[in-house]
Amino acid sequence: MAVRLDRVGHIGIHVSDTDRSIEFYRKVLGLKLTGRWGPPDIGRPISFMRIGNKHHDIVLFGLPEDAGKAGGAITDSAKRKAPGLDHIAFEVDSREDWLRAIDHVRSCGVEIVLGPYVHAPEGSERTFVGGSGSHAFYFLDPDGNRIEIYCWMMTVTGPSLAAPSPDV
Repeated sequence: MAVRLDRVGHIGIHVSDTDRSIEFYRKVLGLKLTGRWGPPDIGRPISFMRIGNKHHDIVLFGLPEDAGKAGGAITDSAKRKAPGLDHIAFEVDSREDWLRAIDHVRSCGVEIVLGPYVHAPEGSERTFVGGSGSHAFYFLDPDGNRIEIYCWMMTVTGPSLAAPSPDV
């Protein structure tokens, strides 16, 4: 028998500049800072950020001084050639909230790198046919980590075009 999971608990991200990342996640996504820790108590900066009232949804881990800052180049995480994070997805409740999110991200001066579009056969020829039907768009955080905001994820109740042989 497998472990019964309820949801993704949180995501930890290595960042090159903790202050810059905290500001980005506050301004662009509206996350709240729960707390920050670092030297001399622990070896590197760690910051906990949250969406609602749970202690944290995102943990920012400052890179050690000798980490080399990932080669010095900020790259889109979806295009990196090494194992690791591809993207972080945040769900909003409605299409109206999603449209407001697009406007807000753009008003923060953040470039949308993919979308907006529909993850489904009804989207476009560039869309993944097995997609969930969600409406999505993507942008990058200051370290090139791809972030998705989406709405309308389908529910899997049995086989379909988007879920040809699901575990049910």
